[in-house]
Amino acid sequence: MNSKKQMLVFLTLMILIMTIVVSFIGTYMNFGFESGFAMLWMKAWSIAFISAWPVAVLIAPVIKKFVSKNVK
Repeated sequence: MNSKKQMLVFLTLMILIMTIVVSFIGTYMNFGFESGFAMLWMKAWSIAFISAWPVAVLIAPVIKKFVSKNVK
């Protein structure tokens, strides 16, 4: 597997886990465990994932380059 493909898989899995956790907490804090919680949570998660994935894919190379230059 090449480095670019590994990075995309890594980012996708990381974003998947992060958005699941954060959307769960946000949905719980805003609505509690009420009727329809799962549907509210999945809606929040889908919006979060669709928003976060392209941002992470675009910004990851910039951050990687910055870290490589500035952290020894």
